[in-house]
Amino acid sequence: MPSPANLDLVFVGGGHSHCLTLRMLAMKPIPGVRITLVSPDPLSAYSGMLPGLIAGHYALEETHVDLYRLCIATGARFVQAAVTAIDSSQRRLSLSDGSQLDYDWLSLDVGATPDLTPLGETLPEQVVPVKPVSNFYQRWQQWIAHSDEDTLAVVGAGAGGTEMVLAIAEYARQHHKPVSLSLVSGSTLLPGFASSVRRKMQQRLSDYGIQLLENTQVRHQRGVLMANDTPLQADQVLWCTGVRGIALFRHSDLDCDDKGFVKVHATLQSHTDPRIFAAGDCAAFPQPLPKAGVYAVRQAATLAHNLRVALQGQPLKAYRPQTRFLSLLSAGGKDAVASRGGALSVAGPLIWQWKDRIDRAFMDKFDRQLPAMAPATADPEALHCSGCGAKVGSGALTDALSSLQPHRNPGIEAGVDAADDAAVIHWPADHQLVQSLDFFPAFIDEPYRFGRIAALHSLSDLYAMNATPHSALANITLGWNHPRLQGRDMARLMAGAVDELNRAHCTLVGGHTIEGPQMAAGFTVNGAAPPDRLWHKNGARPGDTLILTKPIGSGVQLAAMMHGHKLRGDWLATTLETLLQSNGPAQQALAESTVHACTDITGFGLLGHLIEICQQSQVSMALDSSCVPLLPGTLELIDNGVASTLSEANRHALLHCQNHASVSDAVLTALCDPQTSGGLLFCVPNEDAKDALQRLAMNGVTGCVIGKVLVKDEKNAAAILIS
Repeated sequence: MPSPANLDLVFVGGGHSHCLTLRMLAMKPIPGVRITLVSPDPLSAYSGMLPGLIAGHYALEETHVDLYRLCIATGARFVQAAVTAIDSSQRRLSLSDGSQLDYDWLSLDVGATPDLTPLGETLPEQVVPVKPVSNFYQRWQQWIAHSDEDTLAVVGAGAGGTEMVLAIAEYARQHHKPVSLSLVSGSTLLPGFASSVRRKMQQRLSDYGIQLLENTQVRHQRGVLMANDTPLQADQVLWCTGVRGIALFRHSDLDCDDKGFVKVHATLQSHTDPRIFAAGDCAAFPQPLPKAGVYAVRQAATLAHNLRVALQGQPLKAYRPQTRFLSLLSAGGKDAVASRGGALSVAGPLIWQWKDRIDRAFMDKFDRQLPAMAPATADPEALHCSGCGAKVGSGALTDALSSLQPHRNPGIEAGVDAADDAAVIHWPADHQLVQSLDFFPAFIDEPYRFGRIAALHSLSDLYAMNATPHSALANITLGWNHPRLQGRDMARLMAGAVDELNRAHCTLVGGHTIEGPQMAAGFTVNGAAPPDRLWHKNGARPGDTLILTKPIGSGVQLAAMMHGHKLRGDWLATTLETLLQSNGPAQQALAESTVHACTDITGFGLLGHLIEICQQSQVSMALDSSCVPLLPGTLELIDNGVASTLSEANRHALLHCQNHASVSDAVLTALCDPQTSGGLLFCVPNEDAKDALQRLAMNGVTGCVIGKVLVKDEKNAAAILIS
């Protein structure tokens, strides 16, 4: 259980410095400090292995730090979003998901972006910036999948561009892919490197047949990419030139240099605010440094030390960059060139093996060597009230709720804005009230996203009965923290919930908030429906087609989150995005169609909910397990021993199933897996199934046919035939 906190330290960006700093702070947590990492991607590329990834020497997961795993291991919160603006006066971040995040202390390690100034305001279609790496790798995958023959130029002959063009050449060699490659430099090859390094790398360019164009300026002129005074002959162009500060800093009040990097003192503190630190490529130091990962790695120790002592009111120390460092350049194949200042260099396969060992050792810090988080020191004087409903203080609530703008439905006389003791609602006489309640502890520690999922999970029961959401009451538990932090959590949680309620045209009319050992949330939701349009579980008929609208496996994925060493951040990110898909569009798509029965797939798992329909409708079902969509990685996690705590209880559903011995145990576990914010399961007449799938698709919903309804076999208690 996390110890109570009274300060928020927010890390923006998952660069090398931040990843290492999180490890260091986890080994000795700062008392009373809660750490949050904000990044738009769950995976953070390690620049030293990127050429090897492109060349085919490494898999994607070997070259990226899994930020979800890192945060779980180090006790940090993870917010998957981009920061779009920084307001240092209010100590507030604006995020790409529309929410805001307040901080007490801030650290920036967001890298840099290629300097695209020569290309003008509009990026030519054939130009692909290598940074950010996540976008580049997606484009690279598309290129190798769809291009049979191409001419490709890499602009920028520094270390990054030279390694990149050699990696592409090695990939093309391995896959017998015809490609004409060129490397374009505004000056010379590898400026700043020893002549012996340049000679060795130039020889490797020549061996691969890569054309080197030195002293060549590339610019965009009248819709044409020009290399000096002639058109650049390239179908695709990778831009690896010098870098600038990212756009975020243009939307902040931070003091930056002429290239848009955040000015910092030797202590890594911003010129603007001593509570803001910056490291890595995004920082502009008093004595300018090359934008190289070796500096970012060394800055981590200084950053961790200075954050710790600054928060505790102690003196800081200066970062002193190394004057000489080992340089290891990938040379396409399993070959590398090494140098350490001076004029000497060595090269060959043994150097690549050396580089490979160093790189793998670095990445192992975030895999097998992830630290076990030490318990933070708790405040012995912190007291928490259990009487008076254990309510959260009124000041924290008032601040948190002041900015909410809930949708207002007609007929609500007193709601959340009236401060009365109860809501007053006028209900239409010709509609039935459909009401449901859900409440569960937070399985992720990010309040905004959890608030959205909690609201969607609650609304799903209304959609499963073809009811239109009308109003909701919130029931919130906030963790034992300082009231200022509780207010921040409440603001983010309710902002997420109200965003989803508003999208559903559902009015938040009130609620109750308490404090406790763990954040939790639930909603009592009210819906309206004409009596003759309600869907139930008891109407399925033999011959009906079963249609499922979301993949299953969220229970396994969330269980893997509890076993951080078995988690994969990209799988979890996909799972959370699936949980954030509302069932509203699916209900709306079939609201006027013939639906004999419907349910949402939640805690009892797919099989458990199918059996409920069988029992209520007095039918049997045939389930084609091969057609049931699964979240990525679900079977791999199950094979590795990951299962939800409810999974074993849900497997009792197999007592009502036939033929399951022919299905793998991993698939059976997935079919019994308890779901959060799962999809809808429709029973529709077989002759209407095609139309139903089309209607779902037109509303942006992917429906999958997973089986059919059968006549109940009175001689056999089994309800489900699994194939």
